[in-house]
Amino acid sequence: MKQSLFFMLSVERVKELLNDPKLSDKEIEEIRDSFLILAEIIYDRWIETIEQAKNKDEKDNEKSVHNK
Repeated sequence: MKQSLFFMLSVERVKELLNDPKLSDKEIEEIRDSFLILAEIIYDRWIETIEQAKNKDEKDNEKSVHNK
């Protein structure tokens, strides 16, 4: 199971950030939770990209060593 390290913004803080007094607390929570999911997806993709680049660099280094 993947561990996640994050902090949860309070409903009050999200209200301040969104600056939309028409939104209910329930809507605020749904928006906040959706952004948390999106942030986790973006973070996971970023980590995958870093790992792919690292693996590519390692393969490139192996090729250059064998070609010498």
